[in-house]
Amino acid sequence: MNLLDLPVELLSLIPLHLRDIEDFTNASSSCRTLRNAFLKTQPNQILRLAAASSRVFFRPDPYFLIAATARQVSDWALESHENAEVLRAAFMVGVDALLALCVEQASITLEEIRRLHLMRFSTLNPVADLIDKAAGAQWYSAPNFWDGGVSDAATIFCNPTRTMYQIIIYGELFSSSFQAFLEPEKSFPRFDIHMRLDFIRYCIPDYICFLGAPGMERPKEVGPYDPVKIVEERPEHDQVAMRHVLLCRRWREAWEEVRRQVGGDFEDGWRQDMWKSFVECQGLHGLEMIRPGNVEPMRERLLSARRSIEGLEIQPQRYKFGSNYQIALAFVLKRIFPIVFTMGYLEHSSRSSEDVVASPPRHYIPLDSTRVVEISRPKLNPRSSPYTPK
Repeated sequence: MNLLDLPVELLSLIPLHLRDIEDFTNASSSCRTLRNAFLKTQPNQILRLAAASSRVFFRPDPYFLIAATARQVSDWALESHENAEVLRAAFMVGVDALLALCVEQASITLEEIRRLHLMRFSTLNPVADLIDKAAGAQWYSAPNFWDGGVSDAATIFCNPTRTMYQIIIYGELFSSSFQAFLEPEKSFPRFDIHMRLDFIRYCIPDYICFLGAPGMERPKEVGPYDPVKIVEERPEHDQVAMRHVLLCRRWREAWEEVRRQVGGDFEDGWRQDMWKSFVECQGLHGLEMIRPGNVEPMRERLLSARRSIEGLEIQPQRYKFGSNYQIALAFVLKRIFPIVFTMGYLEHSSRSSEDVVASPPRHYIPLDSTRVVEISRPKLNPRSSPYTPK
């Protein structure tokens, strides 16, 4: 008896013992018998095989596969408080732990993998190129860069592809929470602002975030901020790069065109902030709207959200960070952390002889639209942190 003489029920178990997705596709394409048997492979097992090949076929690792499956993990986490705490714990360890949770709880099919690879050429590569022109190597290559060649010259390190996927993953994880807020009558669960901030702290690590800022809780010394790891592998300034990208002219104009096609903008104010946040926070397929002619599949969803925002009579709850207020459901990457860094880093950048170190841990303070709670600025000790690299 040879291998192909075995019952199809046994042949369909072979993928459980394969090394990675390359072995799976090679074996599946070797003959019709194995191809038919492998059609019974569960999508979660396909994801496990794909994760084993993440550094070769699904780059950037681990962001590509997280972006492909994060929405499923978000839905799972919203099912119970216990699940949400598991997701929070994964955030705190970093993106590798988030991928491990995706592999445990999510799934993917070969057809979805093929669509995502096609999407690289139609959407992902062009958007990464836009970010590169806004904050990457192409931006720096502008003639007379420091002498008026660009309007927003700055010293920034930005990995355009990684920045793009960080934006995508944020949308995949939290867009459903924004939708739930706009449809309160349906009583859908949603993540609070603390969950979103934990994602930013630990899955978009930045040494400036570790140093802290007035009014913000300092990250715990885990994951990317582990005391040993942070000395050996200091986090890059991903949040600073993110701030620049989200506020730069190229990025803003791309989304202004999207909003123009679905009803236009509100007058400046909290409704406009919410509208901008909703449009930009749609995840993987929402990013397709930046490309010409791709708004139509999302039109009804956006129009419905715009009507809901327009119908709001009371400004949503706000949170205070330092001396600034932000709507709880604003696009956190754009509406909160840019302000945090303006307070905690850029404001002190003139102190070139001293490193700005973390403020004591602070808690978030929920506010209504009228009550004011002051948070005094803690004193900054320039040399007390034992985790500042020598």
